[in-house]
Amino acid sequence: MSEYIYVLGMDGRPQMPTRRKRHIDRLLSTGKAKVVEYVPFTVQLLYENHPVLQPVILAEDPGRTNIGVAAVSQKGELLFSAVVETRNKEITKFMEKRRKARQRLAKRCHTMIKAGQVMRKLPMFGEEKYITCRYIRNTESRFYNRRRKDGWLTPSAEQLVRTHINLVHRIQGFLPVTDVALEVNRFAFMQLEDPYITGVDFQNGPLKGYDDRKAAVYDQQDGQCLLCNKKPIEHYHHIVPVAKRGSDTLANIAGLCCRCHEKVHKDAGAARRLQNKKQGLTKKYGALSVLNQAIPFICKRLEEEFGEHVHYCSGRDTSRLRQSFGFHKTKDEPLHEVDAWCIGVLSLREIPEKCPDFTKVYQIKQFRRQNRRRINHQTERRYYLDGKLVAVNRKKRMGQTGRKDNQTKDSLADWFTKMVHLYREKEAEHLRSRLTVKKSQHSYNDLKREMPGAEFIYENQRYILSGQLTNGKYYRAVGSTQNFPAAKCRIRRHNRGLVFVS
Repeated sequence: MSEYIYVLGMDGRPQMPTRRKRHIDRLLSTGKAKVVEYVPFTVQLLYENHPVLQPVILAEDPGRTNIGVAAVSQKGELLFSAVVETRNKEITKFMEKRRKARQRLAKRCHTMIKAGQVMRKLPMFGEEKYITCRYIRNTESRFYNRRRKDGWLTPSAEQLVRTHINLVHRIQGFLPVTDVALEVNRFAFMQLEDPYITGVDFQNGPLKGYDDRKAAVYDQQDGQCLLCNKKPIEHYHHIVPVAKRGSDTLANIAGLCCRCHEKVHKDAGAARRLQNKKQGLTKKYGALSVLNQAIPFICKRLEEEFGEHVHYCSGRDTSRLRQSFGFHKTKDEPLHEVDAWCIGVLSLREIPEKCPDFTKVYQIKQFRRQNRRRINHQTERRYYLDGKLVAVNRKKRMGQTGRKDNQTKDSLADWFTKMVHLYREKEAEHLRSRLTVKKSQHSYNDLKREMPGAEFIYENQRYILSGQLTNGKYYRAVGSTQNFPAAKCRIRRHNRGLVFVS
């Protein structure tokens, strides 16, 4: 149990938290109050009272993966603190899967062709025309209807804005929040690389001072092969080939040794590893870029709800106050909750002399609330010759490469073509007649299944569901390796998105 107990009135509205644990225990034992939440411990009064409310400032230390939250009283006393783990990084992965699914649909419907570049066949002005496009969308063109509305954000930035706003609403459920404090920063990425850059220097691109792109890549990788990081650079490789509309920019060129360069062209796994490593170099400030987009919209939506009761500070002010109390950030201890308390204190007239010890910091994890996927996974059709796997699928699906459990990349059509080339058509047909087939199978999800993030009780202990096993017969919990039998578990609360894990 935390230092504070959070109290709701008979009408469900939050009141000031209390430290009077014995008084709350007496109310619970006499039936004048009931427990509505265990984490954080919250009770609701069952009789009318006249509460005395005080200003409560809710401070947020914004971030992409982790958000620091603290509720501060008018005297600077810490009423609540937490660190939130968001799922913002998943959004880009889901959007990439969605794009690939649309490409497969366009290919199946014959609305795309490849002629040195990706093109699409669209009906325009009574005839079909080919239009070059970067991403394939299997819909007809809508011309001026495709204009983006004012205030449009990328899906990842929009999800981050909603997470910050929903977090405020979540805490308003048990604390009478009157003001909101937020740290506002605009990150200049060139200045993060060189803190002394000023003025016209911001107009200089990443190739300034280099003779060509190869020299810039050589300096970026310290002259070492990007894939093995052992041998010196001998070749320069385009991540996306120029024949497939790959750009000739710094972000698309990698320096490799001869051996790794040959491996990338022959092994799809090596090509994927190279692409991931290059993305790590080019997306160094990906999280800060999303924050630059999201923060103005977070401020706008908070001002719409709280009006003049929104306070701002800079990261420099927060850092100075944190260091004055003896706190120093490290990679292992990012101190998000301390930063949030400092942001809240900076909105007060007087800064308190003492800093809280942060003995109780809640951990909040964000879960996906909706997953309407009917098919969990699908096994591919496989062809065996004398017990050995020789082909997968009748025709090669889009993006089909070698699997971990087998090294074949051939479809049945490709395998038969090879056999004809090796043994002539008659013998190839004889080999094909000896093949045994293992058909493709779907594994379906139960649409009424409990989503991860639900709260369940097992042997009077509270757990947060992270997944299910054996068609829902067993539960897995966050932070635990034990399998819990579903028949002996009781679901107490369904997934609410932002869930108190501890």
